[in-house]
This record gives sequence, structure tokens and C-alpha cells, in this order.
Amino acid sequence: MNTVLQKVVTPQASAAYLTSGWDRVSGFAVQAGDVAFATTPAQLFEIHGLGYPGSPFSASDPYLDVLRFPSTPTQQLVNAIGGIDQATRSMTDGPFVDRAPFTGTGFATAGERIVPLWWLTHTRLAPDSVLVRIFTDGSSQELARYPDVGHGWVVDGLAVARRSPRSRFVGTLASFNQAYYLADVLDGGTRIALAMDEQPADPLFAQTAPGKWRREIARAEAGDIVELNVEASWNGLRLRIVDEWSDDTGVVLSRGSYVGHNADLAEGLRLIKLEAGVYEITLPKAALEDVKTIQLTSP
Repeated sequence: MNTVLQKVVTPQASAAYLTSGWDRVSGFAVQAGDVAFATTPAQLFEIHGLGYPGSPFSASDPYLDVLRFPSTPTQQLVNAIGGIDQATRSMTDGPFVDRAPFTGTGFATAGERIVPLWWLTHTRLAPDSVLVRIFTDGSSQELARYPDVGHGWVVDGLAVARRSPRSRFVGTLASFNQAYYLADVLDGGTRIALAMDEQPADPLFAQTAPGKWRREIARAEAGDIVELNVEASWNGLRLRIVDEWSDDTGVVLSRGSYVGHNADLAEGLRLIKLEAGVYEITLPKAALEDVKTIQLTSP
């Protein structure tokens, strides 16, 4: 069984999941089982280290939205070791420089409780991810569920329409009939859900409620199961390329998620801070250097 990871998501990310079908996740995360004791917003605020500079969260929030998502073989998790400046980072020899309450020890703390802390590279959500709202009285409400890439988010039994094409730069791909499709591994690895944004020639693809196209096949019918990892440099920063499109003038733009873990450098070069440890930037593709592509292979 896959480990279930957990992170508190910003109000902006929660709204994107619920209203526009956003299907990505990145940043600091813990194992859900390790923080089962945190059943109120105040407890979540402490153990998830949400008091960082510019945080949209407060320990007195009436509720917080929590994303719980299974781990997958192609997710890239980094042990969150480093420090709050170069001096403390050099003591641990970890890659991270970030803002308190981040400690750089590789653990998150709440009172006497200590749990391992990870940083997840930007990727697509795994099947059976859930978005849960946690209230001050300790009660919770499931807001949405994500069955797989072909169905997207489902809220109260209704599919959330996706407003933009899905990226092939992040998330699982599966080879089938000499082509690669967006894909998710289902049923303990016995079946594969294939998905496309446009209607394929294959008549066995069926249109799902969000207007996408989906076909389910046996695992034995698929070839490789991979995730692409495209990295590039810009001004000395290492980025994972997560999206690519052309603007109205025909210029190809790339969206990069910073994977260097140094907040001083990211903020100095004015990257957009989405949350603790998550910095992104949109650039002309022509500005990228040292572009490398590798395949992360699922066993």
C-alpha cells in the first residue's frame, strides 16, 4: 500500500482544485499517519510550520484545507535538511535555505511531537487524493476527491470542469499502441487509466464528465510507465519545467518550478513565492540554458 502524504494547501490552491480542476501539488509535506493527532487548525498550523513570512494562514483560522495524497514511485521527495541561512545550512550540509519556522533538521515539530518533513517536487496528483476541511471543533468535511487523471476532481458527485489543458511535463505517462498518454496506475498496479484532452481516434476512449477522454486498460497491455523530468537553468537557478505554451505573439513560454531550495536566491531573483519553499517563474523558452530531460521510471 502506498504511503499517504499530507499538506495544508493555501486558500488559492484549494479554490483552484475546487473550481478550475487544478491537479498539481508541490512543497513541504509529511506522512498523514505521523500527524493524525493534529485535528484542529491550530494544531495543523504548528506541525505544518505555517507561520512563515507572507503566510496566508493563522493559528486562529476557523478552518484549514488539507490535501491527502498517495505517494507514487515517480514522485521526487527530498529530505528537508538545511537551515535558515547559509551558516546554519553549512552545519547540516543540506540543500535548503528557508525561513523560520523551518529548522532544516529534516523534521517538523509541535510541542514534544517530532515528525519527518519532506519536500515534494512539483508533480500531478495521484489517484484517490482527497481535499479535506478541518474545523476548530475537530470535525472534518471531505470537499473533493480525485479518482484519476481521466476524471479529475469530483465535488458532491459532480466533476469539476478543467479550464486548461493538462501538462505532459508532470505526472505519469504510459506507452500504449506506440503512443504515450497521460496515465494513472489503478487497482494496486493491475490497471491503467489513460487520458487525453482531445478526442482520440481510438473509439474505446469514452468522454468523461469534465469533457476529457479516458480509457482503462490492463497493466499488461501498457508498455513503459514513466514521468518526464525536464530541468533547465536560468540565471544560475535550477528549474523543473512544468508547463509550456505560446503567447499571443507566438513566443514559447516555459513555467519553471525552482528546485534549488535556496530562498535567498529565489527571492533575490524575484521568483513568485506560492507558499513556503515553493517558488515559480514564467520565462521565454529561449532564455533557458542547459536543458536536460530524464525519464523517471515506475517499477
